[in-house]
Amino acid sequence: MSTITIGSVNCRGLSETVKRIDIFTKYKDLYDITILVDTHSTSEKEKQWLHEWGYVGKFSSYSSKSRGVAILFKNTFEFKIHDETIDLMGNFIILDITIQDYRITLAAIYGPNNDDPVFFENIKHKISRYSNSSIVVAGDWNVVQDYDMDTLHYRSENNPQSKAKIHEVMHELDLLDIWRQQHPFDNRYSWRGPNHKQSRLDYFMITSDIEAFVVSSDIGISYRSDHSPVLINLKFSSQIRGKGTWKFNNSLLRETEFIEKVKGDIKTVIEEYESDPSIDIETEDKQFNISYQLLWDMIKMKVRGSAISFSSFQKKEGNKKEKDLLYKISLLDEKLLENNLPSVYQEREGMELELKNIEGKNVKGIITRAKARWQVEGEKGSNYFCNLEKKHYTEKIIPKLILEDETEITDPSSIRNEQKQFYKKLYTSCKPLLLETHRDTFLQHDNPFITKPNEEEAFETAMIYGPNIQEEPNTCVNRCIG
Repeated sequence: MSTITIGSVNCRGLSETVKRIDIFTKYKDLYDITILVDTHSTSEKEKQWLHEWGYVGKFSSYSSKSRGVAILFKNTFEFKIHDETIDLMGNFIILDITIQDYRITLAAIYGPNNDDPVFFENIKHKISRYSNSSIVVAGDWNVVQDYDMDTLHYRSENNPQSKAKIHEVMHELDLLDIWRQQHPFDNRYSWRGPNHKQSRLDYFMITSDIEAFVVSSDIGISYRSDHSPVLINLKFSSQIRGKGTWKFNNSLLRETEFIEKVKGDIKTVIEEYESDPSIDIETEDKQFNISYQLLWDMIKMKVRGSAISFSSFQKKEGNKKEKDLLYKISLLDEKLLENNLPSVYQEREGMELELKNIEGKNVKGIITRAKARWQVEGEKGSNYFCNLEKKHYTEKIIPKLILEDETEITDPSSIRNEQKQFYKKLYTSCKPLLLETHRDTFLQHDNPFITKPNEEEAFETAMIYGPNIQEEPNTCVNRCIG
């Protein structure tokens, strides 16, 4: 996938036609997505400005003298806007958008100049409306993250309550300051004011699950403004995931049909490996032609296969039922518009409750896969565990690999090949083959580190690995040590 560049700048007003065309032309060449704040746009001028931009765009307008936010797109990549939240006061735009098959919440904000923590609390709630765990928020926050690192020639710390609220929002939404993450010791600023004051008021906040997709982040050179643009380069990974680790869903133990199936599986495995089928299954002296440990492994393998197939069937049936319910509810909604009958309303309530139960069951499955306990009831808890599962999903892929010679590779097939070579080298012996004298010394009868098997253990080993293991011990040692 190609790299997507997102840039954000406080342009200090675009009411002047020459400046506006100049800004549009400049940033259209630099970024795929351009976020402009303090645009001084009005609702009456939005159509004209969009025509001048030439592509798709979203505006949050206020007046020709203050505020205003815009998110402007180019046609250099595939995207789809599913939903939008636009502030009527010209302070933010929040989009539910898919970029190159990767769905995120993209927000552009223009923070208030005064100490207003309620504004950032409101932003958090607006963003949380969408179920996307991947979030990108950019703009002029008017609040620095670190007073010592992000300001110069300041006499006092501005907006401390807003800063505390932003840190709280960062924790709840799993956001991080990506520029500071990539430049932990740099002192650079995005705004220059009177008396040589400088600060880093403009920055990107992203969720940790897409941190690995950020190729770079930077603070650009200011142009027609006292603010410098900030930007990130994103390259979404096309890595193919494996099936991952299977986890048994213990809710199946409450399914009578599954329990009966497992009992049948155990009986089938026992009948397959028993030495004398005429002996009752309950008899403790029942003999098998494999060891008890291997028998137990075969039973677990059989039950695992049944659990996977049973869960898959249940999921398909559940998805089908959910679609049917949604369709029936939509039909009932149409009926209610025509005639608000109590019977129709009651029927709809019943179907909505049934749909809620199905969704609740899905959330419990997410909790099981996330290896977490249900600690927070309601929508907030559901979103938390969904985000946690999405984060675990992303952590299972390697979007970029740095080799020993500092070369960076991002191609999925090259990364998989390097992984294969690494583990091949890791599990290949770097020592010379054992000499015959070494083997003889190791296998001598008085070696205190070797426990000789008794006849019964030797027989069980032969049944599992074959009789040659007793006849050629040196071969076995060579496999284990060499």
